[in-house]
Amino acid sequence: MKTIAITLVTLFLSLTSSFGQTSKDSLLVFIGEKIEVKYIPQKSSSDTTILGKDTVITVGLKLDNRYRAKYKILQVINGSFRQDTITFTAYDHYGEPAFSKFKTVLLFVTPQKGELYHEKYQYFDLYLTADNKWASPYSRRYTNDYYKDKITIRPEKILFKEEVSSPISHLSEDQRKTMFPKPYFDIKNGNAIAIYGNYVDDLIKLQKQTN
Repeated sequence: MKTIAITLVTLFLSLTSSFGQTSKDSLLVFIGEKIEVKYIPQKSSSDTTILGKDTVITVGLKLDNRYRAKYKILQVINGSFRQDTITFTAYDHYGEPAFSKFKTVLLFVTPQKGELYHEKYQYFDLYLTADNKWASPYSRRYTNDYYKDKITIRPEKILFKEEVSSPISHLSEDQRKTMFPKPYFDIKNGNAIAIYGNYVDDLIKLQKQTN
């Protein structure tokens, strides 16, 4: 008798607007302040089948990492949510979700079968402006050639309450020009300082046009 092992790779595809399955009414968009984002291990599934004299063992592996996120809701932009904190599940192929690196973010969440799921890779990091509004620095979505004919929103000059900057000394000259182009950023003392960006209303339009 032979034992045959078959490995099946399972990639979690969240039911999000990225796949045309989320309506405007069901999409929850909010400004949130991070409380915690925790990794949640997933069990690999397995099944054993007897085929004549052979035993076939099928093992399913998960390609996406699962996280449980908890955020304080600062403002609901679209949808309805009555609590002041929200907990949702996020899946990310590359590891810890990028949005978890920032204190305040504009997030997009979808309800599915009684659970809330983050719209995969959809977020904008937010910062207060001098006039106490929320805005995000110039988005790299503008540099994606695939979307250039779809985007009607344009970045505008924004005076942030505190400097919003990113270190760039580890980047090559070409990377700096691509990731932090002028005049949208001011390059000074090894940092790219945000000069242009978008307010929340335009960020939502930008998300729709690049999704």
